[in-house]
Amino acid sequence: MNQPKRFNPAQPPRREGKLHRVAPRLAQRPGPMRAMIDHARELERLRRRMRQVLPDALREQWQLARLDEAEMVIVASSGAWATRLRYAARQLQEAAQRAGGPYPAHVTVRIAPSAPGPSRLQPPGHLSSGAAETLRKAAAATEDPDLRAALERLASRHKG
Repeated sequence: MNQPKRFNPAQPPRREGKLHRVAPRLAQRPGPMRAMIDHARELERLRRRMRQVLPDALREQWQLARLDEAEMVIVASSGAWATRLRYAARQLQEAAQRAGGPYPAHVTVRIAPSAPGPSRLQPPGHLSSGAAETLRKAAAATEDPDLRAALERLASRHKG
């Protein structure tokens, strides 16, 4: 009997899309999670094929959320992109059909702005002379050498 491949975190399989981290574990057994992963992969495959047949101006800034005979749901990254995609509904329907999917009766475009990028941390500020003096006193009073070194590093931030 065929044994399923065991997931080795040291050598994860190469996968496309954002499911590459959890998909191997969840897709090992049949069930609702496997069906959902297979569906997400199919949508991703159709989205890539649709991008190949769309004009250059419509290839970016959207994701395919649903595609069946009744409806195609596209998620745009901004209101401007959503407007452009709404005007191109007919092109999107034809692209879906050329990509091997069904010809949807209706196209719905929703807006979901992309997550903000990581915020830049502010460099640590300078300490007042009173705060630096308090930290030096605390460092001198402690017996733990690691804590003493950490307090002295903090006190050294005073530029006076």
